Amino acid sequence: MRIRMTRRDFLNGALLGAGALLLDLPAPLRLFAQDRKAEEFGGVGDYTASAGDTAEVIRIYESINSGADFARTHDIIDTGEMYDTVVIGGGLSGLGAAHEFSKVAPKKARCIVLENHLIFGGAAKRNEFTVQGERLIGPQGSNAFGVIDRPDIPGYEIYNELGIPREFEYAHMDRDLDKLDFDPTNFGYRLWFRSKSIGYHFSSRDKEARGQWVSGFWEKDLEQTPYSDKVRRDFLKWWDSTERQYEGGDYERWLDSMTYQEYIEQVLRLDPAITRFAHPVLASVLGLGCDAISAYAANQVHMPGFPGFQGNRSLRYSDWHSFPGGNDGFSRSFIKALIPEAIDGGRSFAEIQNGRVRFSALDAAGNRVRFRLGASVVRVEHDDAVPGNSISVMYLKDGRLYRLKGRSAVMASGSRLSRKVVAGLPTGHAEAYAHFHVAPILVANVALSNWRFLYRRGLTACLWSDGFGFGCNIRKPMYIGSYRPPLHPDKPTLLTFYVPFHEPGLPIEEQGEKGRKKLLETSYREFEVKIVDQMRRLFSDAGFSAEKDIAGIILNRWTYAYVNPQPGFYFGKNGRKAPRDIIRSPFGRITFAHAELNGHQHWLAAVAEGQRGARQAIDAL
Repeated sequence: MRIRMTRRDFLNGALLGAGALLLDLPAPLRLFAQDRKAEEFGGVGDYTASAGDTAEVIRIYESINSGADFARTHDIIDTGEMYDTVVIGGGLSGLGAAHEFSKVAPKKARCIVLENHLIFGGAAKRNEFTVQGERLIGPQGSNAFGVIDRPDIPGYEIYNELGIPREFEYAHMDRDLDKLDFDPTNFGYRLWFRSKSIGYHFSSRDKEARGQWVSGFWEKDLEQTPYSDKVRRDFLKWWDSTERQYEGGDYERWLDSMTYQEYIEQVLRLDPAITRFAHPVLASVLGLGCDAISAYAANQVHMPGFPGFQGNRSLRYSDWHSFPGGNDGFSRSFIKALIPEAIDGGRSFAEIQNGRVRFSALDAAGNRVRFRLGASVVRVEHDDAVPGNSISVMYLKDGRLYRLKGRSAVMASGSRLSRKVVAGLPTGHAEAYAHFHVAPILVANVALSNWRFLYRRGLTACLWSDGFGFGCNIRKPMYIGSYRPPLHPDKPTLLTFYVPFHEPGLPIEEQGEKGRKKLLETSYREFEVKIVDQMRRLFSDAGFSAEKDIAGIILNRWTYAYVNPQPGFYFGKNGRKAPRDIIRSPFGRITFAHAELNGHQHWLAAVAEGQRGARQAIDAL
């Protein structure tokens, strides 16, 4: 697929009215999407040049995908470097691999991480704004975590090693203001959390009417909704069901034999309205909806999983948190542990989160683990002609083609890149990768000068069934050191949208391709109009004014955000080995360790895959 993009249209950063945020003034809406010849504004701070997948990253991938021979069009510059392990990808899987290498590999062994973006973290990065003198931080993508406070919980060791706190301080509303509930994450409000402050908007059949808001959706048994009595009963059956629907000993394999839609409509025998309700929710965490995703995946995602399965219960607010920048709380902690000089300040969690990145320290020659940013890997191959059975890695950086050597390599870069750049990929791996379908997502952070229009409705999170996206929310700010933004309806905050691109009914691969096309061919100006129009539809009668209330917008376009685990992804089909288990097997001295192998991508699974890949690479030395 070829995407028609221009630098002018492809904006992964915010365009601010005449630099309004920097001047601490509201931005005139008509100037948001102005054309600019200079580098586009992406907020403030260390992440300004890397919001989502940048145009350069996508351009290079398109060339790789089309089979470009970079050695024919570029002179190869041999760096003369030899590393024990080369990690391709600096997201949480790559960081987990590098951290495991630092612990397990011989003391004199050296590692380099090649990351195609201009800052580490992959999707675990942040957007930063300054609005009316207030610093605001929101997640670019990867977001939310549960506290790991017992040795029997997976991840206990790495949670301790990174020094992640187990107690957190949050902002509080003034005493004279009504109390509202806040989802501490950016996902729980979409389904799990029950709250009076989550509003559901139902459009009216009369296009001139404003539609209907319903709060207390689950608590009031859907009483105020326009659903029929039969559909309401089905919703409650779906939500409350804890019966085991299959008595065989292979329960998990049975779930993996069907889609979640088949489970809802054929096993639970619920109305298709339930499926339509669940489509965007599932797509926002697994890329596509119930028609494509395995019922086993729906059972697993963000434990205890989606409704309808044995033993599922609603999550409690206290179980989950989100750092200001989402899971960059983990990525920054990894970097500090590996290269202490790479982030200003000491080793306290607050200093790690608030310190500026020292980019020059990341690739310093004396580092045991080096990070090379803006390095897009285009070819990885075994170089058996060289003594020691080395790996040859070619990468583009600043328009020039480089080559370095390694004794092993860890592909922590995702399925779409791994299957393209690894030369001589075995047939089994290639066939397994053909079952990895990947869908995009857009994460938009809207900086507000105030959120009085939400407060008037008593809402902090909103869901809707038609229009652009399907939900948005504001969070109660987590205080970390000097980062203490306000929590008042007349003060600035961030409103975050997670927008999936599912197309129920189409074949799984076609859905992903169509979604990517829509994501990349829609200009910033068009997305801005969609976001603002949706907010007007929802909030104009509560006093919302785009010109007055919106201070800026940053778009984070993730072209290959989520693997879509279809039936058979986890346990295989027709007696065949599961595709992910095939990929977990090394190819010579090359191992594969991206988060997609878990099926449900989250920070801990990503790190665990990286750790496994690093151990396999070290075993090959």
